[in-house]
Amino acid sequence: MALNVRQPSPPAVAVPPALVELLSAREKGVNKERYAALFAPDAMIYAEAQGRWWTGEERVLGALGSFGAGRQFVPASYALDGSAGFVAGVLRVASGQDTHNFVLGLRKGADGGWRIASEMKQPISPPTYAPVIDAETVIASLDDAGIRYASVLSVAYWFGDPEKQVEDRHRQEKTQAENDWVIAETGKFPDRLIPVCGVNPIADYAIAELERCAALGVRGMKIHNRNSRFTVATPRDLEKLKQFFRAANKHKLAIVMHLGDRPDIFIDQVLPEAPDVPIQIAHMGSGMSTLKVFADAIAAGKPGTKNLWFDWTQALTIEDLWTFGNPGGSGIGGPVAPEKRAQMAALMRAVGMSRILFGTDMALPWNPSPREWWRKTILTLPLSDDEIRDIADNRPPYFP
Repeated sequence: MALNVRQPSPPAVAVPPALVELLSAREKGVNKERYAALFAPDAMIYAEAQGRWWTGEERVLGALGSFGAGRQFVPASYALDGSAGFVAGVLRVASGQDTHNFVLGLRKGADGGWRIASEMKQPISPPTYAPVIDAETVIASLDDAGIRYASVLSVAYWFGDPEKQVEDRHRQEKTQAENDWVIAETGKFPDRLIPVCGVNPIADYAIAELERCAALGVRGMKIHNRNSRFTVATPRDLEKLKQFFRAANKHKLAIVMHLGDRPDIFIDQVLPEAPDVPIQIAHMGSGMSTLKVFADAIAAGKPGTKNLWFDWTQALTIEDLWTFGNPGGSGIGGPVAPEKRAQMAALMRAVGMSRILFGTDMALPWNPSPREWWRKTILTLPLSDDEIRDIADNRPPYFP
């Protein structure tokens, strides 16, 4: 599974004929014979291999070599103002793959022709992939922490992210394949691991995938607003989400949801659509202000709140990740004031300790283990031994 997926390049723009001619000439490569027609006398080139700028014809030629030949300079933005300008875009090879971003600073020569005054290229990073997190890896983490059971949440909803570079015609099949893999892996330890499918709930195929997973015996669906680019504040997205919740209720499937905004709309308009199934709010609502909204709704007895659950996944940062500069520290580490711990404990009591499920995010190299998350977050809160024991003993109602 890709952690960082290559994003689509910006759309190409039409440029004036003079720039079309210049870019076309640059695509043929650079040598002594073509240099003066392409570059200003004082042109400077950024050499990515050396990490520095070069000036002078000999240095520029040495830095460029034959770079550019076989690549198309595709403009995405440009501006011309008198005798200066720029053009920026991507370098594209014959296969259609974009390999670099580029920026050319331009200057008009004495003959009225445009020359390259500066050139900078930056490689487009390839997708980075997570190590495979298979069933054996999950079981090892559970054993280390002394945890008997776990639900395993599929990240198949990533393929429904419209901003990720996945062809639309492949989104559904990739979603199915990822869910099938999670089902197969958890099937290796059926007495300990419970699969939860993932899907973009506003995708055209969302309900079909929900029904497919239900037919396979899966007990829940994971949805993620940020990684599916939906918001309950948008009428179209809200209606799609309500339809998804109705389908989950019909098929008796729990929903695990990463909710990013407007918990009030979610509580008032979406929750009532699935009154008979567990709704698990990830990350304790992703913020104490959101958790407070849920606590107030539970206290008011609003429809749908009787089946609300909350998972502890990354609900509180770990202080020493900040101290030791862990790569994940910017998102999951940092100082936690005593009053913040007290506030969190109070909110946990407000929603009810019986509704809180211990959880951790995926087992990536920079993410602490479940044992560490328990020891460095739950055990740092001003909770009683009985409250801590309640959280440890809680089981999601969708477990067999």
